Amino acid sequence: MAQLEQMMRKELQKAMTVVSAKVEADMYEEVGKFYTKGTPVMYQRTGQLGNSPATTALTSLGNAVSFEAYLDQSEGYSTGKKPSMTAVLNLTNYGSYPGLRPALGKTGFWERAENKMEKTLNQTMRKYFR
Repeated sequence: MAQLEQMMRKELQKAMTVVSAKVEADMYEEVGKFYTKGTPVMYQRTGQLGNSPATTALTSLGNAVSFEAYLDQSEGYSTGKKPSMTAVLNLTNYGSYPGLRPALGKTGFWERAENKMEKTLNQTMRKYFR
């Protein structure tokens, strides 16, 4: 039984490595879509939003393997009102943020990325654990 558990943990580790890489790629793809809508004339795009997707390293605890997928909020903006990355993420994802003018871009990227994450996890687990 111990050998079977060890084999299952090893397969779970492999599967989650695949999921992590795909999730990060999906986040970059969806955030990148923000830039496909319009060309701003009132401000110049810095591209910092496009660099915000990130994942943590895999962690294992007992029979569980996990990682976190998130948009890095540590960067700040040095242009305009110098908004925080949190404000920019809300503005660009939802289309508005108190005190900031709207940004020109395709909103809703985080919801699309989350939907892809769930699909990726489910498909990968089915592939590894039929």
